[in-house]
Amino acid sequence: MNTQNLIDNLAADLQPIKPIQTRNGITVVLAATCVAALIVIALFGLRQDVRAGAPNPIVVVRGGLLVLLGLATSFAVTRAARPAVGQGQNGWGWALAAALMLPVAALVIYCAHIVNAEPFVKGEMDFAYGPYCLGISGASAMLIGAVQTLWLRRGAPTDLNRAGWLVGLAAGSFGTFAYSLHCPSNSIYYVGLFYGSAVGLCAVVGRFVVPRLIKW
Repeated sequence: MNTQNLIDNLAADLQPIKPIQTRNGITVVLAATCVAALIVIALFGLRQDVRAGAPNPIVVVRGGLLVLLGLATSFAVTRAARPAVGQGQNGWGWALAAALMLPVAALVIYCAHIVNAEPFVKGEMDFAYGPYCLGISGASAMLIGAVQTLWLRRGAPTDLNRAGWLVGLAAGSFGTFAYSLHCPSNSIYYVGLFYGSAVGLCAVVGRFVVPRLIKW
């Protein structure tokens, strides 16, 4: 069999595949986030101030940062599914830096309290709901991350480790956002410690689990 015949035979076995669309990847992860949020609300309830339409400012800030980070990293995931020359961070690095402002602010304020020997406001250091934060955020992130990973498998990511980090960050951000709709704490220390830990742990899990699931 000559080379031309071999090429013709190989080409005859090829099947056209419809390219995956970026908007579909974003739609999928947002739909999974809505499902996770509805499950959290159904099982644990919605914060009273959110239900009344007058959320505490910290709720708006933390929710906005989590959604911003989730969207930025999700867009990066969809770009990773269709690799091309010249792709950069696409803004997710800046979104991560913005999200880190709350943990950093909490640390700075905490250090200032200690240095100045100032008393903490009642409830600021109440971490009783911490395990619930990690557990519910993690469970929500698992749902969102699983859906996003299944979608990513349809693509052709080349940097598997980076894709794992991004899926973990996106799922962790949206999963923690779902929990934040119930979270009763208004403490910046609580947000900095447990929200930061939830997103960080999800990112680490994504780094080590997702690459094995999307490997060609």
